[in-house]
Amino acid sequence: MKHKVFADWNLSLEPSPSGDPCDDVFSFDSRVLGREVKVEPTLAHQPDGIGAVAVAAGIKHEGVLDFTVVKLERPGAAAAVFTKNLCAAHAVTYDKEILADGRAQLLAVVSKNAGVFTPTGDQDIRTLAAWLASEFKVDRHDVVLSCTGVIGVPLPMKKLERAVAGLSGKLRPRSLDDVSKAILTTDRGPKVCSVRIGEVVLCGMAKGAGMIEPNMATMLVYFFTNADVEPRRLQAMLDGAVGRTFNSITVDSDTSTSDSVVLFSTCATPVGRDAEADLADALRCMSLKLARDVVTQSEGATKLVECTVSVDTTPRDASLIGKKIVNSPLLKSAVHGGDPNWGRIVMAIGKPDERMELRRLSPGDVTIEMMGEVVFARGAAIPMDPDALSRKIRESARVAIAVRIGEGKHSAKVWGCDLSAKYVEINAEYMT
Repeated sequence: MKHKVFADWNLSLEPSPSGDPCDDVFSFDSRVLGREVKVEPTLAHQPDGIGAVAVAAGIKHEGVLDFTVVKLERPGAAAAVFTKNLCAAHAVTYDKEILADGRAQLLAVVSKNAGVFTPTGDQDIRTLAAWLASEFKVDRHDVVLSCTGVIGVPLPMKKLERAVAGLSGKLRPRSLDDVSKAILTTDRGPKVCSVRIGEVVLCGMAKGAGMIEPNMATMLVYFFTNADVEPRRLQAMLDGAVGRTFNSITVDSDTSTSDSVVLFSTCATPVGRDAEADLADALRCMSLKLARDVVTQSEGATKLVECTVSVDTTPRDASLIGKKIVNSPLLKSAVHGGDPNWGRIVMAIGKPDERMELRRLSPGDVTIEMMGEVVFARGAAIPMDPDALSRKIRESARVAIAVRIGEGKHSAKVWGCDLSAKYVEINAEYMT
């Protein structure tokens, strides 16, 4: 049944009959069109005036798409949000400097190498930007770079120099599908979506499967639009979307060094107030879809966990408690095995966290639900059929957990996943 995800957002979600959360349908009510607009899970809608190319540069493995460039016909508005990791990638540090003026024309992504903690990292990034600026005839200060993959390995500059040479002649319009493949590392496949609202187009893609707990995650997300919105408002729009979406997911509690969410605009289509509001709603819908897709398709995951927490202190407390729950290895393992052990939720709620205003908990103030069934309330366990609840968890790709503390004046939703043997296998062999 279709429902609103947040009471104060113009955003609805309709669970897919397939049971796969990636097939869920996101929509919003358009002011311009006067009807519901659904987000499409493809890149069917791409702005004109954008060319792209993706190649196999041999960065880590031969024959795999691992280097891609997207070029706008002319410089346009841009906005971005980056990782808060103190060991941020050299590319992230560079991009913060480049995007300070809210303008960009070219994006290049290196996959399979994060370009982090290497002795020549800063210079390598600036050298790569200069090569790209020369090859594609753009201002060096309009080049945005991202790198993702193994940390501590210098970028293969000779391979990248060869890849850049002559690449401008291979740009093709409407080629963002190739870009969505070239940015991947351990992802199961591309994560994309798009929407058209009259003359306005917005499309997006995401990469990310592990090392995910945004502030941001090993997550790269790129949006492209033709809406002529000035950079300051574009940044506010992006900031407003990220908090409840990309910053509300977690796979393994590890904050990547490379996370970037960047919104590019060709500025080709003038927009009024209603069209700009529609664009903001579309960005929220697409951000939530891509964020949930990152978690659902993450390393080894078999279940999407949605945790809703309500508290009387602050929305931030609600979010922090939710993250503690879905990040617990014990809870994640229980979800994977279909074990309705709500005691692990109690443990996670009570973990000390100096960032929280909540300092005391009384069992009588806590209510816990799993899969819509109350399992603890008013200081006591509620009788349940553990086998039936276990079957519900095992047979569903979506696991719902809800916690209320006190009257629950402030709420937050976070999304996580289960923990399987496959996750351990992937990360035990990541470099080798």
